[in-house]
Amino acid sequence: MSSSGAGRDKEERERADGTREDLDAILSARQELGAEYNEELTDMLIERLDTVIDRRVEARLQDVKPKSVSPAVPISSLVFAIPATGIVLDYGAGILGVGLVWAAIVAVNVFYSGKKISDIF
Repeated sequence: MSSSGAGRDKEERERADGTREDLDAILSARQELGAEYNEELTDMLIERLDTVIDRRVEARLQDVKPKSVSPAVPISSLVFAIPATGIVLDYGAGILGVGLVWAAIVAVNVFYSGKKISDIF
């Protein structure tokens, strides 16, 4: 295990201990204050749990490796782009037709890569 992983585990344990203490305090307050404060204490409990869940989701998302993209789709796109461009030009579609073919090829490759357009351009 890497040192950053061990450090993250230690931080998570410390946060979990703090969360347990907070939850114990909320439950104790509920017993002491009575039913008229149930709604406020429940809201506090939900907010605290939301924070814990959000932190755990963020940690898991950071551990997820990006998927590797096979070069098959880009290579295939180029293989089909050349004849498609020739066909479009043969039918007399001109530069607009060629632009449309290439825009479709770019769109397919961007979609396949899983990236957002704003990340690319």
